[in-house]
Amino acid sequence: MAIRSGQEAEFMLNGFKNPGRVVLIGGESEIGLSIVTQLPEDNSRETILVGRTGEYALDVTDKPARESVVARLFDAGDVDLVIIAVGLLGNNPALSVTENLLGAIDVNFLSTVHLLELISQRMKQQAHGTILVISSFAQVRPRDDNFRYGSTKAGLDFYARGLASTLHGTGVTLKILRPGFVKSKMTEGMEIAPFAITVQECGKYGVAALKSRKLVAYSFRLHDLISVISPPSSPLFCQVTPKSFETKIPL
Repeated sequence: MAIRSGQEAEFMLNGFKNPGRVVLIGGESEIGLSIVTQLPEDNSRETILVGRTGEYALDVTDKPARESVVARLFDAGDVDLVIIAVGLLGNNPALSVTENLLGAIDVNFLSTVHLLELISQRMKQQAHGTILVISSFAQVRPRDDNFRYGSTKAGLDFYARGLASTLHGTGVTLKILRPGFVKSKMTEGMEIAPFAITVQECGKYGVAALKSRKLVAYSFRLHDLISVISPPSSPLFCQVTPKSFETKIPL
C-alpha cells in the first residue's frame, strides 16, 4: 500500500477531512457544483468535472464510456472524493410516458448504480475514499405527479445503502443526501413545493452530510416533515428514518 501524506492520512482516518482529488460526476449539476465550491478551502486540491463535454466527457447511459472514464480517473491517481450528481426527471413533453420512464430508469438507476459499482471497486483497491450519492426525498413516498421519478431514486437509494454496508472495514465510505425540492435550472417552470431550498443551501447540506457519521442525511426541514407525516410509532417512520442510519442537518 502506498504511503500517503499526513493530510491525506488524516482524511482516511477521519472519513472526511479535506480531500485532495475530487471528482464530480454530473459536472453541470448545480447541486454538485455547489457542494464542491463549499468544501474546505485547499489550494492544492484537484477538482475534475465529468460532464457532457470536456476532458472527461461522459454520456452516463453509455456502459463502455462509464467503464473507460472511471478507469482513466483512477489510473491517473488516487481519488479521495467522488460526488455523483446525475439525474433525469423524466418529464420531457416530446416523449411518451413510457419513454420518459425508461429514460429515468436508465440514468437514475441503471447507469448510476453501475458507476457506484465501478467506483467503489477502485476505491477499495486504493483502500480509502468517500462517495456522496445525491438521492431524493421523492423516493420516500410515492405521489401521483412524481412516483415514476421517485421509484428510480428509490432503487438507487436502496442499492447505495446496501453497498455502504458492504464497504465497512475497507477504508471506503459512502454517504447519501436526500434533498427535497431544490430551486434550480432542473426544476425551472415547475410549481415550487413546500420546504423548497436553494442550490446554495443544498450544497451546504451536502458538505454537512460528508462530515456526518450518519449514512443518510436530510435537511432539517425535511426531517421534520417526515416526523409530521409519519409519527415515530408508524411503520413508515421506522422504515424511512432508522436512528442508526439518518441525521437531520440544520443550516
